Amino acid sequence: MATLNAREEWFREYQDYNRDDGRQVIGLEGFQRLCDALKCDMEGLEPMVLSWKLGADELGTVELETWDSKICEMGVTDNAALKKAIDTTVAKFKTDFASYRSFYRKMFDYLKTTPNQKLVPVENVKETLALITNQHWLFMRFIEFLNAQGKAVPSLTRDQWNLLLELSKSVDPKFSTYSKEEAWPSLFDDFYDWVLAHPVSDPEPIDTISCRL
Repeated sequence: MATLNAREEWFREYQDYNRDDGRQVIGLEGFQRLCDALKCDMEGLEPMVLSWKLGADELGTVELETWDSKICEMGVTDNAALKKAIDTTVAKFKTDFASYRSFYRKMFDYLKTTPNQKLVPVENVKETLALITNQHWLFMRFIEFLNAQGKAVPSLTRDQWNLLLELSKSVDPKFSTYSKEEAWPSLFDDFYDWVLAHPVSDPEPIDTISCRL
């Protein structure tokens, strides 16, 4: 395991600035340099996973204290080991739903434009869902539904975001197990009605879809 001094030196390779309270920070520019060093596509999934694994409160912004804690937790000592840890995490998402759920839920915070924001814009939601779910059928149908709603659904709440993942584990492509009597958000009832009104001709079986869930 890297020593404290070694972890700090590693951090300072990518540090951008100090906050007003003196905390040292890797900002977006430094985070991009780190992703470049790890050969992570900035438009892909890995930077999101990296932010999550490094305990970032905001996407691509990491403080030294959090860096030190998470690097120790992962037991990595250099960029090669960090990249391997990220790749291993992504691979485990297929079988470790609890880990994926934790990652998925954190994405809501990364979609916010301000820390106190309660809603996230639908346009950000659609782009991120397609990426982090590997185009799983339910999320792609939900994106179609959002597109059809237009300005009627401009944003999502944290509760809606979180429960969408749980819905993906509860229904089949025909929504035959969905019930409005259950405590789903009303938006999901609208989604259910839309699915029934817009059936797909040959829904792909759940167990044959390659996904991260």
